[in-house]
Amino acid sequence: MVLSRRWKRNPVRLLEAWGMGRRAGSAQEEKRFLDRLEEAPDDVPGDLCLVMGGFTDAFHGRAYRILEELPALLGPGFDLYYREHDEVSGTCRVLRRYGALSRRVLLVGHSWGGSSLARGVLPACPDVRVAGLVTLDPVGFRSPRFLPQVRRWLNVYIPYDKAAWSRENNIARLGRPWEFVRQANVNRVPSRLRHADALGMFREYGEGFLRLALLESEHENGLR
Repeated sequence: MVLSRRWKRNPVRLLEAWGMGRRAGSAQEEKRFLDRLEEAPDDVPGDLCLVMGGFTDAFHGRAYRILEELPALLGPGFDLYYREHDEVSGTCRVLRRYGALSRRVLLVGHSWGGSSLARGVLPACPDVRVAGLVTLDPVGFRSPRFLPQVRRWLNVYIPYDKAAWSRENNIARLGRPWEFVRQANVNRVPSRLRHADALGMFREYGEGFLRLALLESEHENGLR
């Protein structure tokens, strides 16, 4: 697990309330935060949006840039998290906590982070209802699965028979891209066929998709 001191991984609102640093710099600090989250009163956690980065996102911050745009997109009420592709166990702890409270849950994963969410995290949390899942050119050695607890799934993918043979795309090719995912509700091809352009793919399709997922969630809750 890579804990980059450059990235804010947990909601600042909760960190400040619990007198913790704004960034988790060690596995011990991360465990302390998760313990506090699970012990917190049920009215403390808000809604959840979690972004999971790919293999090199811990160093380059490509998926992390998406996190920086979410406050303006989602508005108040959402707790924002960032995790790396190999942090399946800790991500499951976060997801189960919010899922047990029936909070709205949105997930975004880039590259290996996309496949980790869809193949590792969500199958381990079958009772957590997800309003929207966005996978940005997911890659992984295991194939996609059906995720019945996900209401809406957007998969943005690069057709590698048409993409340039650049360094970033070649790394993705080695990681076995999923490309078109028949289990997703929507598949889209970005205008720029660059695997590393997580923010561009999100801006082109992910933003509108999450807005729609929230509207559908609000409508569903209003009918109950």
